[in-house]
Amino acid sequence: MSIKYLAWVCALAVACTPATPVASPSSATPTPSPSPSATASASPAGLAAPPHAIFGPLRAWYVVPDGAFREDAHIAVTFPDADPTAGTPRARLRSNGRVVPLARSRDIPSSWQADLPLDGAPPGDQRIEILVGLRGGAEAVLATRDFKLSAPEYVVWTLDFEGDAAGDAEMANTAAISDGLKVPMTILWNPRAWTTSAVTASRADAMLAWTKDRLAKGDEVGLHLHMWTDYVLAAGVGHIAPGALTNPSWAGRGDGYDVPITAYAEADQKTLIDFGVKLMTDHALPKPTSFRAGGQFADAATLRAVVAAGFNADCSAVAAGTFGRLRLPWTLGADAQPYQPSREDANAVGDLPLLESPTIGGNTFGFTTQSIQPQIRANLSVFAPAGEVAKERRTINVVSHPGTIVPAERAAIEALLRAFDPLRYDRDTGPVRFVTLAQLARAYGR
Repeated sequence: MSIKYLAWVCALAVACTPATPVASPSSATPTPSPSPSATASASPAGLAAPPHAIFGPLRAWYVVPDGAFREDAHIAVTFPDADPTAGTPRARLRSNGRVVPLARSRDIPSSWQADLPLDGAPPGDQRIEILVGLRGGAEAVLATRDFKLSAPEYVVWTLDFEGDAAGDAEMANTAAISDGLKVPMTILWNPRAWTTSAVTASRADAMLAWTKDRLAKGDEVGLHLHMWTDYVLAAGVGHIAPGALTNPSWAGRGDGYDVPITAYAEADQKTLIDFGVKLMTDHALPKPTSFRAGGQFADAATLRAVVAAGFNADCSAVAAGTFGRLRLPWTLGADAQPYQPSREDANAVGDLPLLESPTIGGNTFGFTTQSIQPQIRANLSVFAPAGEVAKERRTINVVSHPGTIVPAERAAIEALLRAFDPLRYDRDTGPVRFVTLAQLARAYGR
């Protein structure tokens, strides 16, 4: 054992308050002194008297495990003056009675440890007790630690390439937000950049290199499609009448960008999606598993085509309303949460093997730090207030565009994402995790 590690152990023993009794600063409930109570789980031999115990640090926040994330409560207890073996030392979670034995550390004989699973415990204030058995069949509570157990809350930051050129400065701003705030991105690539003369080969290469760099840093790369006329023709959906390539449209542009994918037959939607996937894999990007349709226009046929193409997550859904000149196909509420949609109705819960994650967190395009404040307040209202436990799982999906993030929008996005600082799990201040859409699909897949 190194001198440095021994010094750390000694410092921990000094820093931790002896737990005979111990009360957590976050709890108004006093911790009882070690006292015997009848229990069948106590050691038959037992200890003559309760030993002194020092309960090591514990997180202030834990989150109910799901399909993507779990963190057991790691328990470390030091018995500096006595060997507790005869008392079968163990830890108990008060809320559900789960008990785990403490095991002696191989390197530090006076240190005993365990990992306590939190599955099945209800969200709320929690207490862990350190127990030993006493002679005569009683047990003593030697020390306690309190923490908060919350349902998970998630923020997904999705970024759409639109199929046109994105500049280096805007992409650098995008990366700086992610790196500076430690927020992963779900980058939804648009392969139209490879089917048009409107994007030069050098610009497409720069955008691709940036995307691959982000992929190497742990970000996700999915697929985003707009019905650009040149992309539709390149995909082989050329049997569509020329007028139908530009109608209906939500803005009247005339280049197909603003034509919903829902204007195409399901088989053609599948062809358009498959073509995009092929272009991505041909350019050494991984096969995507997350999708968003242009303008957020998607219906049951679209989702069936997305599933048939091998995707397991979609974020096309938004609250009911209109976009430009067209009514959106969605009938969801403003706080709609992820769900498994029906094969026949994209707005209804069903058995389609896909996670639909509605984009309820807003679109940051064109916002400033001042104008985005109402959006920030609306997003925070979806989650439990700072310091409070979430009783049910909640998710916010925000959308931005790597090609539009100029300094003003960058500042707005940073203000929005920083608003979650008091809730962040990685800072041990709350239950909020920033995740990719692929991670969210695993979390809800349990």
